[in-house]
Amino acid sequence: MATPDKRTPPTSETVTDPVVLADGTVAIVRELRPSDRPAVEDLFAGVAVEDLYTRFFTLGRTVVEHHVRHLFTAGTGTITYVVERDGRLLGIADVEPEGDDRAEVAFLVADGAHGLGVATLLLERAAEDAWARGVTTFVADVLAVNHAMLEVFRYAGFEAELVGQHDDVSVHMSTCRTPEARAATAARHESAIAHQNPGVS
Repeated sequence: MATPDKRTPPTSETVTDPVVLADGTVAIVRELRPSDRPAVEDLFAGVAVEDLYTRFFTLGRTVVEHHVRHLFTAGTGTITYVVERDGRLLGIADVEPEGDDRAEVAFLVADGAHGLGVATLLLERAAEDAWARGVTTFVADVLAVNHAMLEVFRYAGFEAELVGQHDDVSVHMSTCRTPEARAATAARHESAIAHQNPGVS
């Protein structure tokens, strides 16, 4: 079994990974910055009620306000990633520590950005950084009706166990970047590049 190399990950101020979305457009994946608060508030305000429910398992804007406050409170241990394109946030992922080697992850994708691979790109970046920090397992509770998010975990290429429990699905995923995960990433990248050059076979 692979073990993390325990290297010190780069800081959020220095890492902004350029990525190609599924439609061929270019974005960046990076960690959250204090100056992002207005953009994060806009992101949550702009998504459909149904998407907020699948994210928080409840309705109402109060939970969103508490969550945004949590994201921008120092010392919580939460690590948050965003996908940004042309100054707009297309998605956000939270990594909440649960001990030394395990963390809970959750995602939200902006309206109009579904189908672009945003959640998958966030998962890949979060898993890479987590592995470097010694966090070997991601866990998540996903509503069974949230088919899009379940597909992200199933097809990202990481080793993952999904167990149905009534109306939700419990996910346990290794953050180790296996050859299958690397191959899945390469295939998605090649498909995205093809959208940039539709005449190239």
